[in-house]
Amino acid sequence: MRGMVSITALVACLAAPSLAFAQEAVSDPWEGMNRDLFAVHESVDQAVVEPVARGYRAITPGPVRGGVRNFLRNLRSPIIFANDVLQGEFGRAGTTAARFGVNTTVGIVGVFDPATSMGLERHDEDFGQTLAVWGVPSGPYVFIPLVGPSTVRDASGRIVDFALNPLNWAEGEDADTVRITTGVLGALSAREQLLETVDDIRANSVDPYASIRTSYGLLRQSAIENGRADVQDLPEFDDIPETEDTPPGGGAAVRYLPIEEEIGPTYFTLDYVTGEAS
Repeated sequence: MRGMVSITALVACLAAPSLAFAQEAVSDPWEGMNRDLFAVHESVDQAVVEPVARGYRAITPGPVRGGVRNFLRNLRSPIIFANDVLQGEFGRAGTTAARFGVNTTVGIVGVFDPATSMGLERHDEDFGQTLAVWGVPSGPYVFIPLVGPSTVRDASGRIVDFALNPLNWAEGEDADTVRITTGVLGALSAREQLLETVDDIRANSVDPYASIRTSYGLLRQSAIENGRADVQDLPEFDDIPETEDTPPGGGAAVRYLPIEEEIGPTYFTLDYVTGEAS
């Protein structure tokens, strides 16, 4: 259950226990393999994905990019609704359904977001979070090139979310074109939103892999708890337990990512994430 919570004075109190939880909870027995996959991801991102995302930003006005994000978020509504129901969050399911109806009609197929101004706040869900609510353990941490950080549970949840997406069941002459276009557009939009964040991680983190792994654990826990564990401002990761492959000093501070949906390649499944990513 993902949610973004505004910064409050409580952040300082929550940060330390949340960090401790993430350090204990993120099991990474495949770290050697994951680091190799992360290196592959970084190479492809810097050579192809990042330059394309910067070009997209350069030639596309901000309001247009905002409309694209709104449109992609609206497309996720059936997935969010299904997971709301599966988690027993019927009030949130009603909000999701109402948002979809308003934004699809008044908002012109979701390009605009009048629902928010009407008090229908946006949230996101995925089946990985649903499994967590049902008590399924996260399993080992995995890093998937051009997808981002995940766990065995969350990666399995992606398969169910794929099946819940009505676009993947649509038939017609242009159905495949629509699916490919929305997928590429989602990836591009997600990466564009994270340009500064990823630059910051690369520039300031002693060990980007460790910083991303710890941040992912924090963000997913907050998402599962519908934002009740506020990680809007992550602490510095100087105290991250060092592994055999971690350079001395752990990792530098990593900002909370403004990404909530899983709609494309993301560093954080809360969609580089995870919406707009994860």
